[in-house]
Amino acid sequence: MGASTPDQPLLGGEFSHSTLESLRNSFDDTGLTVEHGEARRRLSSASSSGELTEFERAWSQRQRGFQILALELDITNTQYGALQSTVSAVNTVLPILGGLFIDSFGTNSGSLIATSLIMLGNLIISLSTHMQSFSTMVAGRILYGLGSGSITVVQETILGSWFKGKGLAITIAIQITTSRIASFLSMGTAIPIANRFGFYGAAFWANFVVCALSFGINLVYIGAMRRIRRNTSQNVLDRLRTKHKFNPRLVVFFFGIYWMIIVESFTLGGGWNSFLHINSELVKLRFGVNDAIAAWSASVSQLMPIFLVPFLGWFFDLYGKRTDMLVMSTSTFTISMLLLGFTKANPLIGLVVFSISLALGPLAEITAISLILPSNSLGTGLGIYKSAMNTGSTIVDIVVGVLQDRGSRVLEDSEHSYDYVMAFFTAWGAVSTLVAGTIFLVDRFKWSSLLRSNASDRKEAYHVVKAKINRPMLYATATNWRDYAAPWNYIPLIILGCLLVISWVLFAVKLA
Repeated sequence: MGASTPDQPLLGGEFSHSTLESLRNSFDDTGLTVEHGEARRRLSSASSSGELTEFERAWSQRQRGFQILALELDITNTQYGALQSTVSAVNTVLPILGGLFIDSFGTNSGSLIATSLIMLGNLIISLSTHMQSFSTMVAGRILYGLGSGSITVVQETILGSWFKGKGLAITIAIQITTSRIASFLSMGTAIPIANRFGFYGAAFWANFVVCALSFGINLVYIGAMRRIRRNTSQNVLDRLRTKHKFNPRLVVFFFGIYWMIIVESFTLGGGWNSFLHINSELVKLRFGVNDAIAAWSASVSQLMPIFLVPFLGWFFDLYGKRTDMLVMSTSTFTISMLLLGFTKANPLIGLVVFSISLALGPLAEITAISLILPSNSLGTGLGIYKSAMNTGSTIVDIVVGVLQDRGSRVLEDSEHSYDYVMAFFTAWGAVSTLVAGTIFLVDRFKWSSLLRSNASDRKEAYHVVKAKINRPMLYATATNWRDYAAPWNYIPLIILGCLLVISWVLFAVKLA
């Protein structure tokens, strides 16, 4: 499974059964009370610097939560890796299926199914903590993965339909920011909740309550939409149904610039997610800091986007510059990899630069897709976007694991253990920058700078490219639609299918 990361503690046969039992019996205010000196050194990722600040404590909760879970269920590293991978694996395919479903049957049905699966999955996971059943927890994780793979597609499709032009970026920004805040809060409260109730499963029940609340809010939204439809004339409803009627053949006629954004999602998105999996360990080994400082430093890359994304949403709506920001996102990613991998500059500098990339890229890509695709195929388009990102993450994770094994394994030379990995990330970032530059030029010369335009200029740009945007609808609905489909129209779909197969094969090999 490659080199271990902070998310995958070394357990296996390292502790005896009696040791495991003693580890289970008590929790302290740092998450675990371990009598055994060596075990405590290996298990506590944040204790080496003494007293933790609340900020450091929040960001080190996640690892200890994983450790407690692994100990409680008596699972090996391979089982634990499989448990974590169940969600990411299904999300290489599920967003596409979810997007097709949403476009075919509407966001109401899609959101109801997604939130139901998430709530049911979390209920089963919570029950499994009482049963101490690994298989039951995996079943719950699979159901949760089926729902979570589509829920963001549902959210962004709803926002993209309601805010097609002005206001789109700021609403997407609020959605992204809310998600990141929720992740941070859940990471920081899991262990305190377990300590408060004296049972590690209490954190899972808290998660279930939040999911049930989300399901209830979704029911309120569906009820509100039904009331709006009842108050809308039949003629208007018929026109809307015709306008939003989905034809699966539309996928064949998606624009070249859209597929370039998908390539960017595969490269840049895969790089982001994979780096976030190893950034804490990278800081610790390469810069020789203790675990607490490494965890605190790594947290900067996750915290900065919370504050930057809302401002960027306002900026995109007012000034445009989406393609400019996409080029800047890939450039800052590459620069951050150079700083962290090949200089002795303070790691906070590289992590802050990385966080800028993480803030700029997703918002620019999602809002760009919402502008160039017709609303009746937006769910499918965003589903392919999410699928490409998850596929890239799966492949890059495995490549990084192989490169880690090739790095130095000598303890005294640990700062060089990530040399191959950082060289790969730098080259990967350069490829992403090349793709972003191509998107910038195509938008400038083929799309009248639609993605780069501000709120006022966008209307004029839309007028120029309106015929181009409507062309796929005409082609897809024509009886002789195959006559309009050139061979290159199928190439992106074939490549995406091949990458999906490769990611699953590599995933299976990784678990073997």
